[in-house]
Amino acid sequence: MHLSFRFLFGLVIVILLASSPPSCYFSAQTVPVSQLTTLQTAEPIGKGGSTTSFGFFQHSPSRVRPDPIQDVVIGGFEKSHHVSLEVETYLLPVRFTYGLSDHLDLNLGATVSIGDVHKIVHNFYDTVDPDLASDRVYDQPVYDGMIGLKYNLKPERNDGFPSISVGGNFFSGFTADDRLNSDREFLDHSPIDGYPYAAMNAYCVGTQRFRKYFKFHAGAGVYLSSKSVRTTDSFPLTWQLGGEIAIADNMWFTADYTNVIHHVGIHISNIIGLAFRYQTSKSLAFQIGLNNQPGFHFSLTLGGEKAQEVEGNKLLF
Repeated sequence: MHLSFRFLFGLVIVILLASSPPSCYFSAQTVPVSQLTTLQTAEPIGKGGSTTSFGFFQHSPSRVRPDPIQDVVIGGFEKSHHVSLEVETYLLPVRFTYGLSDHLDLNLGATVSIGDVHKIVHNFYDTVDPDLASDRVYDQPVYDGMIGLKYNLKPERNDGFPSISVGGNFFSGFTADDRLNSDREFLDHSPIDGYPYAAMNAYCVGTQRFRKYFKFHAGAGVYLSSKSVRTTDSFPLTWQLGGEIAIADNMWFTADYTNVIHHVGIHISNIIGLAFRYQTSKSLAFQIGLNNQPGFHFSLTLGGEKAQEVEGNKLLF
């Protein structure tokens, strides 16, 4: 119920903005923006342009403790124990996007965690003596790197049709072992050295401009990781909606919703982001926003060699 309320709240904001246009049209122009808070747009940055961004997501404190005893491998020896995972951390994704051409963007990034992620092997010595029945705690490394490409299949041509882009990213690093298999067991049986993983996602996004002051964005994709193929959610589908509207000269308000996003292989669901973007010059814009995790997002965009202008319109998003 609470998540549904947050989702509806976000949609209401976008609808109200779309139905309440500014009293006048602004003459400002801005560099293309490839991302709102979590949503990728269809717009390429342009050759030579770049966007540097970082975010902050609070991962809700959680504890995963499967009911069955499972085999644990420590020091080359295998033994059955009760095991649990505790997660109380913050995720910090950092991204850099560079325009290789007017239609192709390169995405590079990394995500690190700040906080506590550890596995607990309960009653490590398997004894009924309360003086010896101690737990063994193993810290889990959580970080990854990513590389990806986004290609603009159809640019904005002022023909009434949306701009369309497709893209994909590859991730590799260490993740939290927070997903159970069909037997309700952890996927990683060796808690001492972390859980390495690899993942990729593919997506398609569209951007449609309405009149001279509003843009609507939508996207959908699929995510596959070495962790998810061993669980019941092998091919989770992701989808995103968002919009942006001019509220003053050189200033825009943006809102977006993402049903699920993956950082270092960890699922974060039902994210609503709100942000303001301000253009300081013809080639430089920055954006700062908040999300409901809670968390925040900041980005700095430097325009490419060619500014994308739409014939017959003075305002460019």
